[in-house]
Amino acid sequence: MQSDILRYYHVNKIFMSQIGVWPYQNRAIRILIPTVLTFIDISYVAAEMIRMFDTWGDVDIAVECIISTIIVFACFTKLFNLSFRINEMRYLFSLIEYHWQVFNNSTDVEILQNYVVFGRKVVIFYSIYVYVSMILYLLMPMSPQILDIMMPLNESRPRKFLFEVEYRIDREKYYYLILFHSYVAVIGVMSIVVCADTTYIAYVQHGCSLFAAIGYRLEHIVSREYELSQMNYFTDNEERKCRDMEVDDIYVNQQTVYRELVICLRKHQLAIQYARLLESSFMLSTGIQLSCNMLALSLIGIQVISNLDSTEDLIRYLSLCAGAFFHLLWMSLPGQRLMDHSMKIFDKACRSHWYTFSAESKRLFRILLYRSNVACTLTAGKIYVMSMENYSMVVQTAMSYFMTFSSLK
Repeated sequence: MQSDILRYYHVNKIFMSQIGVWPYQNRAIRILIPTVLTFIDISYVAAEMIRMFDTWGDVDIAVECIISTIIVFACFTKLFNLSFRINEMRYLFSLIEYHWQVFNNSTDVEILQNYVVFGRKVVIFYSIYVYVSMILYLLMPMSPQILDIMMPLNESRPRKFLFEVEYRIDREKYYYLILFHSYVAVIGVMSIVVCADTTYIAYVQHGCSLFAAIGYRLEHIVSREYELSQMNYFTDNEERKCRDMEVDDIYVNQQTVYRELVICLRKHQLAIQYARLLESSFMLSTGIQLSCNMLALSLIGIQVISNLDSTEDLIRYLSLCAGAFFHLLWMSLPGQRLMDHSMKIFDKACRSHWYTFSAESKRLFRILLYRSNVACTLTAGKIYVMSMENYSMVVQTAMSYFMTFSSLK
């Protein structure tokens, strides 16, 4: 990828390089880092399974172990999707570079820059939120030690673990070693979440910028402002004056309008192809993640209702529940944005003074209207459309489940 384009995705490069899925990374690194992450988290899940079987019959421990396993499985679905589809990821980045070469007039470049800068801000905000939430969650097992320093008692408070694990060793003697393993496992999982989700956001944001640039060009296809914006800044003043005279009347120069429509159609096709490739690259992974998210939400809801009398456990499970809802929101919001931007092409086209077009231009215009009336969507396994409407439905369903569990209790 060219350096002038790469600077916009420098943050994504850092996150992807950390877990070994940057498409232009050394192949050995791309194999080594995911392998190490997989080994660490599988060993941690194994310790949880041992703990669950040793305490068989304790529903709270069993549910907590299952929730942790589901979260790890969903995160590694993200990792394996990026790792095994490395060619698709590289091709998407090459398409981004190609689009910056095709959308090369001043207005298009400005729109693409605005969207990529906004996307970078979103990526930074999301990563900060996840890492800060992770740090606060990791501090919870250390609360007894902190309280012993701030408000000491006659005896030390009992130590707490991040999750229920069993290593067949003295848990008190090797407490900090066990806690360190827990921390490394959680940091690895959260790094995968940040990398995969920010990559997804960056890809979708670029797709939105393509539709926005096309929509602006369509809306101003015969306006004086748009014609003037297409002028080369290096043309001399005399040529500019001649051009001003040519665009004074929006009903002339139908050949120019026809050429602009052809360009818009070609660029629209490029945007649709990009959206389809993006959807196919993340479809299976998103479907598995959505299933895991819903299952984890159900189990977390049971734990919230079961621990209403325990303030500390209630806070812990409520934070997990909020994290699950937040993650689902950030899976749905990019899909909604891409859908909205693809549908806006129809509205922008209808504002383009189409009634002044020639018969030849109107035939092209009908083709564009027909295709732009179908939204580009991101789906989870071709079943669930990632949109805010479906997200609100999921939230309402989850809330009804929580109320049902609460009434039963």
